[in-house]
Amino acid sequence: MVIMFLILLFSIAQSLEVSKINSQVYTLIPYVMKITDFPEKLKGSTVKEWMFKDALPMDKSFVKNTNLEGIPQEIEVSFGWTLRRTNMKMYPTDLPIYKNNKDIDLNQYTLLEPFTPLAVLHTSKDREWLYVQSPFMRGWVKKKDVIIKEKKELLKVLSLPFLVVLKPKLYIKNLEFGLGAKVPYLNKEGELYRVLLPDGSSYRVSLSEGFNDGYLAYSEGIVKSLLEGFLGQPYDWGGMHGSWDCSSFIRDVFSLFGLELPRNSQQQSQIGIKVKEGFNSYEEMKTTLETLPPFRTLIFLRGHVMLYGGMEGKDIVIYHALYGILLDDGKYIKVKKIVKNLLERDKLTNIYKRVISVNVLE
Repeated sequence: MVIMFLILLFSIAQSLEVSKINSQVYTLIPYVMKITDFPEKLKGSTVKEWMFKDALPMDKSFVKNTNLEGIPQEIEVSFGWTLRRTNMKMYPTDLPIYKNNKDIDLNQYTLLEPFTPLAVLHTSKDREWLYVQSPFMRGWVKKKDVIIKEKKELLKVLSLPFLVVLKPKLYIKNLEFGLGAKVPYLNKEGELYRVLLPDGSSYRVSLSEGFNDGYLAYSEGIVKSLLEGFLGQPYDWGGMHGSWDCSSFIRDVFSLFGLELPRNSQQQSQIGIKVKEGFNSYEEMKTTLETLPPFRTLIFLRGHVMLYGGMEGKDIVIYHALYGILLDDGKYIKVKKIVKNLLERDKLTNIYKRVISVNVLE
């Protein structure tokens, strides 16, 4: 057992293997798909199954607007990309679905950045929504936020070199982009890049505005620096208002290095090397984490993901986009922002009781 554990630690200690992790994601998570490889024809029954996989109690009009009767036996898939930042929904409506919390709209799946490639599968009854597959999630987006293109044109755009956005928000000609967004460029002229925009126009930008030419090379120091810079940014369920919830924060940070992590924490908990499935004590948690690499060790609670940031003195450091948390004395506090917690200092040692998995991105 000791030898096997040492072998595990040695393998974990190596550098981040992006292609290996991405391959694991594509193998294990059916929501994640390469749009470049997406079939040009698809069974209608498959789309119907996808559409209601996450069904929740809703207004009957929501289902009516999905236009189920309009789905043919075989679908001719269209392709395109998003023209601007747009929200992806569970149902083709802006109306929310609440359970117990008015801050949590269960109809909100995620936020898509401009130039997100899409496979377009169906149109709503009111003709205002499209059911699409994005690289990491499928759902409904507003038709006005999508441009349809021939697949060969999409492939051409995806083959271009690109800049990666390093800021929470950045504007190019009044078009908003978020962290991890990829902006294709046509050429470089000195220090300026002529980037292509989703409407087909172009514009010159410089790296100093908040871009990197291609993906960053991973290092713990870069991740730490990024995280420290994002502290205090607002928590935002599903990214509805352009910020992050816990899993989108993790996904976007690691997307800067080329990782294609899935969208929600339950899916993310299937990725990497699973080191532990719960702890019997805080000391066991602390002893375990001390052996693991910071800034690529993910700690999962039910419905939540945190990033282990090493130790400060003898205290465990975690970073996360946090809605609210239960303190050791039983008091629940709303936080609603990205925070850095030291578990002992912040009276969060009982968090070990809720850990369901510790995974290392290797």
